[in-house]
Amino acid sequence: MLIRALLDPRCVAGLDPRAWNDLLQQARDAGLHARLAAVLNQHGLFDQLPFKVRNRLRGAAIAATSTQTAVGFEINRILRALRGMETPIILLKGAAYVLAGLPVAQGRFVGDLDLMVPRERIGEVEQTLVAHGWAAAELDDYDQSFYRNWSHEIPPLQHPERETPIDIHHSIAQITGRLRPDAAALFADAVPLADQRLRVLAPADMVLHSCIHLFNDEVGMPLRDLFDLHELMVHFGTDAGFWDRLVERAALHGLERPTYHMLRQARRLLGTPIPDKVLGQVASWAPPLHLRPLMDWLWKRRFTPPPAFTSPASAAFANWALYVRAHWLRMPPLMLARHLSIKALRAIRPGGAGKSG
Repeated sequence: MLIRALLDPRCVAGLDPRAWNDLLQQARDAGLHARLAAVLNQHGLFDQLPFKVRNRLRGAAIAATSTQTAVGFEINRILRALRGMETPIILLKGAAYVLAGLPVAQGRFVGDLDLMVPRERIGEVEQTLVAHGWAAAELDDYDQSFYRNWSHEIPPLQHPERETPIDIHHSIAQITGRLRPDAAALFADAVPLADQRLRVLAPADMVLHSCIHLFNDEVGMPLRDLFDLHELMVHFGTDAGFWDRLVERAALHGLERPTYHMLRQARRLLGTPIPDKVLGQVASWAPPLHLRPLMDWLWKRRFTPPPAFTSPASAAFANWALYVRAHWLRMPPLMLARHLSIKALRAIRPGGAGKSG
């Protein structure tokens, strides 16, 4: 119901109160209620909605705008703190969509601020921000080592007055993993914004970052992020040369398998207008034939969880299987065994599991 409403909002006409309640609950659970409001407004349908529905969606839209404003102000404060430091700063994910003015930013909640700086400058950036009032998360020695030696980001920072989490990356994938994008190439092709101190990833790289995020990470709101990918491809796909560039950059970064899976799922589940030629090119990056039905089954349950079409048990199994697979992709076997052992021990001790991984 939620996917249909976002892709063809006219289908909401005539929904009864129970159906509206289900739709709004699905949208809220997926982090897509403000996007639903934006889509209905863009199609001139918002004023025709029932009064209570309008109120709930209007509240979601205001909340989403508030998060975008908070992130924009946090960027302003960071630039002020880093004044005089000449280092490229690339905004990632939600912050990039908002500051670049992309259509995907409409109704997009931005929970934290993700940015990327060169690895050789990340320590200097962290020290400068801490000196200006940001505080690092309190982590034990293992988590500190995990972030600083194995991860693609440092421990998160947060200013005590504003409390917007900041994740500072030096790459878009964990450095111990099987997928290792070319960070230098990401910086070289990044696109400057109006404020020349800020950049966003080039269109093809932005799409690839979305692909690897969905493929390789533990994603809290997978359907929302799949819609992000869909909107990015709809927007950039009208530009001449984008699709050829996407295939070229996927090969350059070694992201063939994530690109195959996410383009396939976007087309299957959301009908994303990906040219048949491109789908034919990425088909050569598919997993072995016997694994394809299993992966389709897992992805569908990841992106359309209950009560859409299946049982909670099957969705839980799919999420568990993809969780295990994500860890397997991010670490070599001995490191993974040690990491999972530490997490398991934490889980049975007072205080619960740690934040790493």
